[in-house]
Amino acid sequence: MIVYDSQKWSWFFVTLAKTFRYSYNLRQLIRFIVYSVVYTTIVTIVLIHYFDKQLQVDTVFFSLIGVILSLFLVFRMNTSYDKWWQGRQAWGKLVNDSRSLALHLNTLIPKEDKKRRTYFTKHIYNFCISLSWHLRDMIEKAEYVGETDEIEEIKSMKHHPNRIALFLFDEVESMYRQKLVTDFDKNQMKQLLEDFINVLGMCERIKKTPIPFSHTTFIKLFIIIYLLILPFGLISEFHYLTIPAAMVMSFAMIGIEVVSEEIENPFGLDANDLPTGTIAETIRENLNEILNTQIKMEGEEPSHGEADIIH
Repeated sequence: MIVYDSQKWSWFFVTLAKTFRYSYNLRQLIRFIVYSVVYTTIVTIVLIHYFDKQLQVDTVFFSLIGVILSLFLVFRMNTSYDKWWQGRQAWGKLVNDSRSLALHLNTLIPKEDKKRRTYFTKHIYNFCISLSWHLRDMIEKAEYVGETDEIEEIKSMKHHPNRIALFLFDEVESMYRQKLVTDFDKNQMKQLLEDFINVLGMCERIKKTPIPFSHTTFIKLFIIIYLLILPFGLISEFHYLTIPAAMVMSFAMIGIEVVSEEIENPFGLDANDLPTGTIAETIRENLNEILNTQIKMEGEEPSHGEADIIH
């Protein structure tokens, strides 16, 4: 995810240049604009030199069509951003639930019981990092902490977060059977663990429910048709300025569609996707502080492939 200061306008172009290689959709947008400029240039030259601007469309028509198209684009952007924001809310809830569970465990587990404290820290973190890579369909890249047999058991399952959640539920039940916690404590902790599963389900729903195909297809087709006939509406007033005018219109309309596509699935590794790997590392640090454990990754630098946060 791109981290930036919205009040520093002077850094806008620097940040844009630094993040260009991370953003597939930005490169795709530029490609579409180049196609639009080439097409508009050819049409403009032909209309001026061969048809003397006789082939033109009334600008009132474009005003009416533009209003309709703008409504569709607003719907498209809002729908995609809503999915992005729901994803961020889900991971925010996971952070809060992890902290709440750790605070409960800290009061219930004796200070000298380092083994159990370490167990919970490891597997709460494992759940978070497995969820991050599970949502990216790259679960084989997840790096877990814990005993070798536990890690092998996790990796033997198709759905890693479910297996890790079972570890946590089993340990809570074990504490109850050993009479280390009361019925009330057990129910509270299990409710927090059930909230983990709710977050998992929410994220999977966001990821696996794309915008309906008919909506995206219609909007794309509408944009293409509008841009194809746009030079015929601008030529009488703008002459050769039709080329930059059409380029600006292409940038605005195609840009909205491209940005919407990027944030529609917020759990990937694109420049504007959620930094789920970094959030998981934050949860690990919080657990270490609350439960007084020392769970670290090798070199303390998270190895998550492409960087989650781009400064």
